[in-house]
Amino acid sequence: MKAIQVPRLGPADVLQLVDLPLPEPGPGQVLVEVAAASVNYIDVLLRQGAYPVSRELPYIPGVECSGTVESVAPEVTSVRPGQKVAVIGKHDFLKCYAEYVVVDAEDITPLPDGVDMDDAAAMPVIYLTAHFMLNAMAHARKGQTVLIHAAAGGVGTAAIQLGKLAGLKLIGLTSSDEKAQFALEQGCDHVINYKSEDVAARVQQITGGEGVDLSLNSVAGSTFGRDFEMLAPLGQVIWYGAAGGLPTENLAELVGAGFGQSKGIRTFVIYSLANRDPTLYARGKQEMVALLAATKISPPIHERLPLSEAKRAHTLLESGAVKGKLILRP
Repeated sequence: MKAIQVPRLGPADVLQLVDLPLPEPGPGQVLVEVAAASVNYIDVLLRQGAYPVSRELPYIPGVECSGTVESVAPEVTSVRPGQKVAVIGKHDFLKCYAEYVVVDAEDITPLPDGVDMDDAAAMPVIYLTAHFMLNAMAHARKGQTVLIHAAAGGVGTAAIQLGKLAGLKLIGLTSSDEKAQFALEQGCDHVINYKSEDVAARVQQITGGEGVDLSLNSVAGSTFGRDFEMLAPLGQVIWYGAAGGLPTENLAELVGAGFGQSKGIRTFVIYSLANRDPTLYARGKQEMVALLAATKISPPIHERLPLSEAKRAHTLLESGAVKGKLILRP
């Protein structure tokens, strides 16, 4: 089978298209013929060696995909050959940049008839991340205000769509007017171009001086200080990505300064919840598939590329030009 392999850590150029033997499912596993694989920023960080957990080299990247069940181990009864499925695991070590992938049966979510396979591949990581941050972590309530970093990105657009369904007030941050317009089209109530506007002043204006109840921060770097400044009392920042690097501020000082108003920081990685509470995780997957089938959510897909163009996909993602998701098709 054709697959993309990372033989060593480094820039996008290290990605190689290789021929590998067709994998076989072991006990409790399923072989899936991949229809579409989603490209996520975690794929970039793992390839760079910038993620807290490393993978043994060489490896096949890709943490989610959609496809058709090719074969199952004898004891697997939850899915059957020929069934359309979405694939996302309880860890970031799946191998979805390939024509076929072997996964544990519990990593499989059956798809209803009519669900687009590209949408099914683009949906799991971004919508589950947004869903659990808004609900299991923040317990966001109707009428509360949420600040969304990278509002035109994958998780950003998922948070906008899910936030609108929940009746939240949404303020997006983007790096260009084009991305701002895109975020508005996804349902964001207000969008701020952080490169040309005073973010803190605009948030104060939008919220009438109240601040935001929640900031979904996928950037970190030097953004925490500003986030804390914009939080309402009892507000919190959920840090779930490091596109701008690790935090540069003294976090103890920030938390101390916000102590009197009960402001806080939490971190979130989807796989930690998947392993801690697999029942909640499975229910979340089913809920997101149901919303997708009912067309209440719709992953915006920036571009669909052949598997052989994985290098270009990673380069595009790193450039900041992507709105929504990138899909690789074997």
